[in-house]
Amino acid sequence: MLKITVIDTPSEQKLVLEGKLAKPDLSVLESAWENALGVLGKRTCIIDLTNATSIDPHAEGILLDMKRHSARFVACGISTKHQLEQLGIQCR
Repeated sequence: MLKITVIDTPSEQKLVLEGKLAKPDLSVLESAWENALGVLGKRTCIIDLTNATSIDPHAEGILLDMKRHSARFVACGISTKHQLEQLGIQCR
């Protein structure tokens, strides 16, 4: 199960993703991402994967789209960080 928490500040919007990034919950992730794109303006989008437990191949595509739109990825665990590095996504 995927839980998404959105935290808005004047300088950024953070999407905190917790649990499994996998079907059937990916439609919720896609919707949250589309909403973020619609309201970001000049703010930075931060994707927090601290408590993500797994990322399936379909979710990787969404994360790559986030990267293409200059999202930043933070607080990744070792396994998550390795998986994202294989996609060319850096976590800070």
